[in-house]
Amino acid sequence: MTPTQGPAGDWTSGTAYAPGDQAIYNGATYQCLQAHTALAGWEPPNVPALWRRR
Repeated sequence: MTPTQGPAGDWTSGTAYAPGDQAIYNGATYQCLQAHTALAGWEPPNVPALWRRR
């Protein structure tokens, strides 16, 4: 798995994320672990199977 290069954008419900993508949520940066489309309730701190805090 190759991390996505470039700055992280804000986490947004409805966005498709791929492994290695980064997103910012509540001021913290998270790295996507599994491909998924974000849903309300699946915010990064709520789903450690999908996101790792950086």
